[in-house]
Amino acid sequence: MSQGYLVMAQGAEYLEMAVALAKSIQQSQSLVKNISVITNQKLVDKKVFDKVIKLKNDISGDANWKIHNRCKFYDLTPYDETVILDADMLFIDDVSHWWNLFNKYEFLYTSKVRTYRGDLVKQNPYRKSFVLNNLPNVYSAFTYFKKCDKSKSVFDLVTSMMTNWDEWVGRYAPENKQEFPSLDLAIAMAVSILDIAGECESPVDFPTFTHMKSGCQGWKYYSEDWKTHLGIYNTKSGLRLGNHLQSGILHYTDKEFIKVLS
Repeated sequence: MSQGYLVMAQGAEYLEMAVALAKSIQQSQSLVKNISVITNQKLVDKKVFDKVIKLKNDISGDANWKIHNRCKFYDLTPYDETVILDADMLFIDDVSHWWNLFNKYEFLYTSKVRTYRGDLVKQNPYRKSFVLNNLPNVYSAFTYFKKCDKSKSVFDLVTSMMTNWDEWVGRYAPENKQEFPSLDLAIAMAVSILDIAGECESPVDFPTFTHMKSGCQGWKYYSEDWKTHLGIYNTKSGLRLGNHLQSGILHYTDKEFIKVLS
């Protein structure tokens, strides 16, 4: 059974982040180091990625946030077992032991994320649609799936949602209606419709990642640029945000962070 990570990178900036992500995986992981990229970019360093997959038939149109094409992860993955990642992530520690848990699942999403201090995020102002519509707390930035009927059913629904967003969200998430597509909300709706949400959520505290959106940090006052609130220190002992040494997987959410880090 082939195993690997998969990331989508539309645009040069996202490809740059995907390269940094790939290097962090190869430097930190002891078991699964394979990572493939789906991209519309022509100039790609093929030495960094296991496979470079050309993105065809872009269904995002002129949307600024081209989330729509993420419905293609299932069809385009080269692996039997896949972990989907967002491009704006870095692996800091070895999480290879997580794959032992993944073997027990066909489809598994992240439902618990952490602040930069390592605390579980308890209140997330970006999750109103999930709460008000009684949907599972899906964070698709780290999602595992096997090639199987269950996963295909999820992605078939997600594909329909990405091409008919208003219809699906109007029916299954009408409260605090989210006008723009998101893979988080699409998967949450899909597993709810299929009545498999409980089968796709881990009972333990992983998989997880540090989610750097400002609203997740428990701050009373904040701007959306979390970098204005925290010092960034890339030291010999590791990456520190403020006074806190980072571990696990960092979802930094800010395109400028890689430039600051380098």
